[in-house]
Amino acid sequence: MSAIIRSVLSPVLKLWLRSQVEMVQDLEISIDGADGQILKGNIPQAQVSGQGIIYQGLYLTKLNLVATDIHLNIPQILKGQTLKLLDPLAVKMVVSIDASDFQLCLKSPLVLEALGSELPPFSSDREIRFLLGMLLKLLGDQFILDELKVTDGNCYCLGVFKIAPT
Repeated sequence: MSAIIRSVLSPVLKLWLRSQVEMVQDLEISIDGADGQILKGNIPQAQVSGQGIIYQGLYLTKLNLVATDIHLNIPQILKGQTLKLLDPLAVKMVVSIDASDFQLCLKSPLVLEALGSELPPFSSDREIRFLLGMLLKLLGDQFILDELKVTDGNCYCLGVFKIAPT
């Protein structure tokens, strides 16, 4: 990607992403594509990586998102219209949550609402994996789980979530 697009687009995206979370310690954005491609709204690949993220009470130790073949209405945005995703998008997601962050996640409004009550601390890997599996199933067909590991209370999840055009 050229320095012109990178110098404008990446900081704007970082600012927007930071506004969507309660906290992020480290955030990196990588956007592939030539200037002309991107300005037409065709982004071959974008990657977002972060550490120390808190999103709606969910504590994510590490997060990596990768999307390819992104089609946005960039020409219309330059004319003052709002951002729109033109085609469905599949985003590959890798999330790591360490044991202490997982216990904090159990107190998040999202988890409490999904499960309907306050939860006791989960300590065994088997209990944690079961709970995570239950929570991920609540996402329905918007999320496809490829791998879920829990070792010593540390969680690792690999999957793909779908985003509909807007």
